[in-house]
Amino acid sequence: MPCPERVSPVAPSVIATIRARRPEDLDGALAANDAVGWQERRTLFDFYGARDDSALFVADVEGAIVGTGGATVFAEAPATGWVHGIVVRPDHQRAGLGARLTRAVVDWLRARDVGPVLLLATDAGRPVYERLGFVAGERYGAFAWPEPDGSAPLPRMEPRHLAAACALDRQATPEDRAGFIESLSESGWVALRGAEVVGYYLACPWGGGPAIARDAASGLALLRRASNLRPRRSRTVGLPAGNTVAVRYLAERGIAAERHVTRMWLGSPPAWRPEMIFGVFNFGVA
Repeated sequence: MPCPERVSPVAPSVIATIRARRPEDLDGALAANDAVGWQERRTLFDFYGARDDSALFVADVEGAIVGTGGATVFAEAPATGWVHGIVVRPDHQRAGLGARLTRAVVDWLRARDVGPVLLLATDAGRPVYERLGFVAGERYGAFAWPEPDGSAPLPRMEPRHLAAACALDRQATPEDRAGFIESLSESGWVALRGAEVVGYYLACPWGGGPAIARDAASGLALLRRASNLRPRRSRTVGLPAGNTVAVRYLAERGIAAERHVTRMWLGSPPAWRPEMIFGVFNFGVA
């Protein structure tokens, strides 16, 4: 997730309005993301903007869009809420807009009766979220994709695989992400043991995507499949530090984490199983 307070220019004196994003805000929202290095996000905005379980927000200064933020609910008992895509243009940072966007997102999530609220924060952005009450937890590294190794392709995900893939996902996190898996299944692959689904990978149209596996061998096969696809929009693959098998696999190929993010939360977070996560599904920067 981009850091909302990354540089230190003089804060502008004008007052920003935090509001829901409108269709006519798209170009300004894209420009704000471009300004902090998050490019080619139109597909992502279109995807989340069309979902009933998600909302997009902007920071508006006299008609100019200077920041963005997003919210997503995974419905379950209790539901979980995610804050994502908090971005503020460099010339409007250090004015509290990142915190205001985050509060607006959290308010939207709380109005939908979520339990825990989660996000992934850069090291620079972490203090902003801590001041809002978020607690820091697991670390995730962003790694360069390994070079394609020519390994055999995996089967494409088919409708008959969906129920098993969703059940496997629920083993990695109690969050109910079935709606996302189904909506992206046409860009998915599965790892099979006989006829049993033991892993899946989704190639998100904006780059990257989740890879979940029951065991290390299946997870590494999915990671190799993802690297063979060479995602055009995703410069890195995200891995939790707790997945020591995957981290070691990349280290043996001379690949170390280029940067880290931290999983943070309000409330009691769902208990993830990092050893099953071979690609972080983190809302636009996966």
